[in-house]
Amino acid sequence: MIIYLMASQLAIAKDFGKQANSWIIAEEGLSTMIKRKLAALNLSQVNEQMQALARKRIEQPLPINNISKAKETISWSFDPSYLLEEDVYLPCGKLLYAAGTKINPLDHMEWHDRLIFIDGRDQQQLTWLKKQYINQGNIMRLEAVAHLKNAAYIPEAEHNSSKNKIVLIAGKPLDIEQQIEQRIYFDQFGSLTSKFNISHVPALVEQDGKYLKITEIAINGN
Repeated sequence: MIIYLMASQLAIAKDFGKQANSWIIAEEGLSTMIKRKLAALNLSQVNEQMQALARKRIEQPLPINNISKAKETISWSFDPSYLLEEDVYLPCGKLLYAAGTKINPLDHMEWHDRLIFIDGRDQQQLTWLKKQYINQGNIMRLEAVAHLKNAAYIPEAEHNSSKNKIVLIAGKPLDIEQQIEQRIYFDQFGSLTSKFNISHVPALVEQDGKYLKITEIAINGN
């Protein structure tokens, strides 16, 4: 790129002759400058700092801005439909959907998950989460196993992990995962809360017919 720019400048250059006194420009070469700056760095210290920063971002990602604790319980519907940007064809070549067709994924599938958004820094929200969804789910699974103890096998649906998906908007995922013994997700860059227009937590997202029902929940005693 540097060579290209220099060549371009030379191509449009014009010789104006000698207009004043000439001076020799003593310019430091790029490689020399890089070597000089590297020599001035304590590379081991920089490496340790970068590793510490990376470790901190993994253990405690940056919190999502503009998300606060819910003070009232409200619900609304979210339409997951979208418009196709291009034609969709079957393997045989027959047109299935034309570009511009409105598609609702819930017309063709069931969405069994429940997303639970919480602020992992708030102990009250963690206590509410464990009481409402974690402990209750464990009890229900134990009852299901006890009911089927004489069966030849236990269906996958009975001993599978809960459909609840815990999504943090702030906090330490690894610490909370150990605390509640369930996989934890993090809303990276606020993509999910932004998509669902969530501005307060705790919040739930679950299927309601052909729509998704979103509920921001005010915890008692809040």
